[in-house]
Amino acid sequence: MKKFLMTFLCALAICPVFGCGGSGETTIVAAPENEATDDVPVEGMSDEEYARAMEKSMQQ
Repeated sequence: MKKFLMTFLCALAICPVFGCGGSGETTIVAAPENEATDDVPVEGMSDEEYARAMEKSMQQ
């Protein structure tokens, strides 16, 4: 039983050093490109109309 425990503890001690699993390579994922270039919150609605609609929805 002691041999099993010692083997298990040694394996736990070695795992962080050698990194059990994984390729070890870092990959960088590019951010998606935004298709909308304007800052219009809703098509066909002005900023003032949008602000009023948001205020009205927050009061309900």
